[in-house]
Amino acid sequence: MTVKTQANEATREKIMLAATTVFLAHGYEQTTTRDISKLLGISQPALYHYFGDKEALFVAVIKRVGHQVFSDMTDILAQQYAQPIDQLTALTTVIVTRHPRDVFTLIHGSFATLSAESQQQLGRVFGHDYVMPITHFFEQVAVKRRENIDARMAASFYITSLAPLFGSFHALDDNLNMTARIQQLLDLIFYGVSER
Repeated sequence: MTVKTQANEATREKIMLAATTVFLAHGYEQTTTRDISKLLGISQPALYHYFGDKEALFVAVIKRVGHQVFSDMTDILAQQYAQPIDQLTALTTVIVTRHPRDVFTLIHGSFATLSAESQQQLGRVFGHDYVMPITHFFEQVAVKRRENIDARMAASFYITSLAPLFGSFHALDDNLNMTARIQQLLDLIFYGVSER
């Protein structure tokens, strides 16, 4: 690999890291390429040299983060847990750790301004990297689902129910650590608000 190629790869990686930080913190709409360029101390044309536009950069970021989430969750699914709820807690921790914002809102909230091709790409990332591992959990573990709820439906519902773990607007008890907050949310999802 030539020195120029190495420098290009290093710059591309720096752009990806900065864009990941900004997009995951603020979302697609609230992020500008100027924000990312300023964070890196490079010009916007330099950024566009590596990524054609903001949309292409956002898709690249979501693909990368999705791949990391999928890899981490696959590792968790390969492990044995004493209780299924502990495994689901670990899977959820991966999502919360990788995303400072609600992942469903981050991805699907960007659709209004993205091209149809980008929407399809992100839909595939969401389905494969987020929904599929949780679906696998619901297929494989000893969690008895209602007859009319298949594993993919359960996984989709579960992921879209994680919003209280992100931010403070709909937050659960802020005095609890994240694991306890996840467990509290799991209890609400599985058992509702009525007394058992």
